[in-house]
Amino acid sequence: MSLALIEESAKEVRRLAIAGSPLAVGDFRLKKLALPLDQAGAKVPVFAQVAKAITDLVDGDEACSAERLLSLSTLLNAILYTQGQTGLEGDVSPLATTPVTGSVTRTTARLLRPLQEALTSTGSGRFEGVKSAVDAGSFRDVRLVDPALQALGDAYPELADLVAEKILPGFGPGIAGRLKDGLNLQGKRQDARRLEVLHRVAPATAVPLCEEALESGSPDVKAAAIACLGQHEDYLPLVLEQAKARNKQVKAAALEALATQDRPEANDLLVAEIQGKDLAEMATILRRDPSPALVNAVLAEASKALALALKNNRPGVERLAVALHCLENQRDPNTEDLLLRLMNGVQGMGSASLAASNLGGSGIPKQAAELLYRIGSPRSLESILASREVLPLDCFQLVVQTAIRSWPPARVFDEFAPLLKSRKAADKKKVGPIENAMGIALDREEWAALAEDSSRNLGLRPLQDAEWDPRWLDVALEADQHLMVCYLARPGHPAAIEYLVKSLASGRPVDAPFSIRALSWCQYPRLTEVFMELVTKSTQGVRQVSWATQKLFQSARHLPAADLPKLESFAATLDEKFMEPFLEALASLRSTAPTA
Repeated sequence: MSLALIEESAKEVRRLAIAGSPLAVGDFRLKKLALPLDQAGAKVPVFAQVAKAITDLVDGDEACSAERLLSLSTLLNAILYTQGQTGLEGDVSPLATTPVTGSVTRTTARLLRPLQEALTSTGSGRFEGVKSAVDAGSFRDVRLVDPALQALGDAYPELADLVAEKILPGFGPGIAGRLKDGLNLQGKRQDARRLEVLHRVAPATAVPLCEEALESGSPDVKAAAIACLGQHEDYLPLVLEQAKARNKQVKAAALEALATQDRPEANDLLVAEIQGKDLAEMATILRRDPSPALVNAVLAEASKALALALKNNRPGVERLAVALHCLENQRDPNTEDLLLRLMNGVQGMGSASLAASNLGGSGIPKQAAELLYRIGSPRSLESILASREVLPLDCFQLVVQTAIRSWPPARVFDEFAPLLKSRKAADKKKVGPIENAMGIALDREEWAALAEDSSRNLGLRPLQDAEWDPRWLDVALEADQHLMVCYLARPGHPAAIEYLVKSLASGRPVDAPFSIRALSWCQYPRLTEVFMELVTKSTQGVRQVSWATQKLFQSARHLPAADLPKLESFAATLDEKFMEPFLEALASLRSTAPTA
């Protein structure tokens, strides 16, 4: 019998197995093979079985698609293998295997393709998409190993570092061979990342390569090798030796590795560096997890510098700024005492200390206020509020956030709401920081990542748990503060709903997602109709899907799930270039939509 139809069916089944079994439902390429196979079944009954299996798969639902696709594939393979010669002469030996922690997922090709393109292409906007996929667990699929390996050399360093830190280690020791095969000890940062990942997934394989890199590796790879060897106590003498290297990159890597070793010989060397002139080079190292001995050494240097800074000594101001950078992650009482002394002396500081430092662009008062806010104790927060009149303008958002955490809602309103109506130029500049602080407190999505965990650990009131005086919404409407209205809108407030509907009709496209989300919170009954009208207006005469249009489509997740059939019918009216991204934006609604 002719096997052409069977071979063609097997080809299509293999394609769907790669793309994902849910895509087999309704697949027209596979469906067109069912009729000729059914006709051939009159002479060869097994062809009729294949035709029935295809029909059951194509006309079935996604819930059963995986099982039916596997049954069809098994049947086709059985036919092909029984009609031809299989096997190979030779000795049988077991294949070498390595464990892979990545697992088979239901991720379809539609979702994998954008991730593969983001990892292997260039252009803006890729990092945000990859980071979101990492948070969603989409990189558990082994089909993304090769694109991720290629991304280690991406021109955007943040993306390459994300791949090295979050994506590749998740596949486990199974990728050790791939990492080792492509490693060039004379390479640049790409090979340094490759060595670091190899050490994370297979330390025993990486350590000999690290030793070799110290002898003949490039500075980038040698620095990575030191970072890896610094995690092994047996190699402490070797790392101490590298701390005296002339190459600054190699020396910095050695010092950073020693900072994690709370050993007397390591601490002595690091304290000498802290007391020297190169404290700025230690800032990155000391911001991570320094030992108590190193923290005390920095505090001693900061106290000396503070005494000079209070006398408006410029070198003292600069050294104090560096010391504060080193203390960014410290929450101990000694650090708090130093910062409180600094804040008490803010009023007496001259222009030298109020000016921006040469590290990070933050003035001394702002640095101190930010560190006190992170500590979050009652006396730290009170110190910020007591100094609010003398702190620079770029500290005002921090002042508002501190007030939200410390004061009753009525006092926060009485203190800051009048600024929205003020016509003074200085007061107008404070409206933006108030809006940002309100966003951190109320925006359930855009600012959620900025919620301070430290406040919960200390028993303080987090911003997102704060209560707001109901008068804020009326003041925001009167002042025409669109984002504030979006943050504060609530059901049962007709003026806010009317304002938001008008903003959709006449506002900027970039503001539309905030209005749609706010109307969803307000349970506006015509939200879906307004959304479809806005999409129609935004896509007319437009040549490509812009960032604003993509954001507008994504706001469909705020619509009622019961309106999903209406939205899918509406998608057919859109231009072809907008149809697919619009349908993809409806994915979140499909998971919650009621079953027909």
